[in-house]
Amino acid sequence: MGTREESIALEFIGYFRDNWPDDLDAPLRLVSDDCYYQSIVPTTDPIRGKAAIKAKWERIRAAYGDQRHDMKGVASSDTLVFTERTDWSHTNGKWVSIPLVAVFEIGPQGKIVAWREYLDGGNVARQIGMAVEDLEQSLRSEPA
Repeated sequence: MGTREESIALEFIGYFRDNWPDDLDAPLRLVSDDCYYQSIVPTTDPIRGKAAIKAKWERIRAAYGDQRHDMKGVASSDTLVFTERTDWSHTNGKWVSIPLVAVFEIGPQGKIVAWREYLDGGNVARQIGMAVEDLEQSLRSEPA
């Protein structure tokens, strides 16, 4: 089992447990320089690198403000760590629950080299009163 790998993934998620961290660079210390990140598989395009991940977090934080994570479970196999959790995002004056599974790949240097999140975008769209297509487009959109 990947006990060391689990501790890295859980430390990373821990930065977001109660809200956005004051310092977005702190969790990025656990991420490789060229980390692969896909926030909603298969809806969003993957991005690479700490700068791109931080920019995406900044856009999400600006759009949704408060958030938190409730861990449900964790399992691992060698370098892969699977986490089940419910994320909560505050938008339009209410909390939206986002059940998801995240998969982390931990490299030999003890850094997260890939991170993929699997969730139902339709569930999120219904809770915020948005058409699924509009939600998907907003998540695909990158700043010009």
